[in-house]
Amino acid sequence: MDQFLTLLEKLNLFSGIAREEIAPLYRRFGCYTTQYEKGAILWNRGDQVKAAGIVLSGCVQAEQNTADGVQRIVARHSAGSLFGDVLMSSQMQKSPVDIVACENTQVLFLPLVNIMGDSCGATEAQVRFRLNLLSEISDKYWALYRRISCLMAPSVRGRVARYLLHEREEQGSDSLQLSCTRENMAAQLCVNRSAMCRELGRMQREGLLILHRRTCTLCNISHLEAIAER
Repeated sequence: MDQFLTLLEKLNLFSGIAREEIAPLYRRFGCYTTQYEKGAILWNRGDQVKAAGIVLSGCVQAEQNTADGVQRIVARHSAGSLFGDVLMSSQMQKSPVDIVACENTQVLFLPLVNIMGDSCGATEAQVRFRLNLLSEISDKYWALYRRISCLMAPSVRGRVARYLLHEREEQGSDSLQLSCTRENMAAQLCVNRSAMCRELGRMQREGLLILHRRTCTLCNISHLEAIAER
């Protein structure tokens, strides 16, 4: 595990915790690592999740099969990603997705019962870790809130406008660095990729934005806000 300390200390989950405190912390929490081969299932839809995971190497993805048999990728988590924390914290909720290793993968699991136990004798590092975990869960809640806000727009144009304005608020700039591909963006907005790309092209021709690879510069905020409110 010590070879992954450089990765762990960069995570928000370990913010404010000294490097030398990380290893004793995950030992005290009873954290454990598991290796998976490509295609292995970490947990199935309907399972109760008792431990969140940090991807140390490799990649996992959340998959969901629709009623007509189509497989949909809900989320993808690469090295350094925390997953399952919201499900772990809500002990009455069962997983709505399958978690599958996309490649040979190693995961560090964080058991909730150990993280929240021993409250009377909690060290400063333990308290900081718990606060960081709450912050992670809160961030995911607001990310979900923003996504739902986008999906409530009735048109592709409205969803795109809301998505871009949310990114502007998040990044604090009119020049956005888009972290996802067009395909992933369309999946997040639940729209057809071709229809979304056509709408982005129209918005660029109308002078609302400028697209260049993974950069999107917003040029007419007031007009975009009007579109988002429709």
